Amino acid sequence: MSEGPFFIASVRVRYAETDAMGVAHHSAYIPWFELARIEVLRQLGHSYAELERTGVGMPVIELNVTYRRSVRFDDELVLKTRIALSGPSRITFTTDVLFDDKVCATGTVMVASVGEGGRPIRVPSELAAVLSEDEC
Repeated sequence: MSEGPFFIASVRVRYAETDAMGVAHHSAYIPWFELARIEVLRQLGHSYAELERTGVGMPVIELNVTYRRSVRFDDELVLKTRIALSGPSRITFTTDVLFDDKVCATGTVMVASVGEGGRPIRVPSELAAVLSEDEC
């Protein structure tokens, strides 16, 4: 991930997220990326729950993960995330999953801002302003 502003969250690998070999299953990363997205929005002062209450949804429209190292039960992971506007109705979150300061995986998640009918709408102006201002 390139240097610049980023946001931090953490998660500990739960036993239920591991496979028979004691390694976190590849599917466990998707909820971790969701946790990172929600925490980034919270740290920016924009609760995802509040966005939903105002009729704005942010479904995932694209997800890409590169796995580099395995993580195991009880490892405490750091989720280091950057965020960027990717058009008038899209936001991209890029999260590095780190353990012991080593990147174990990188996930890029693009979400679309949608209204109640599921149609694309502009990212709410207050959030877009924060993203444009900080070049997160």
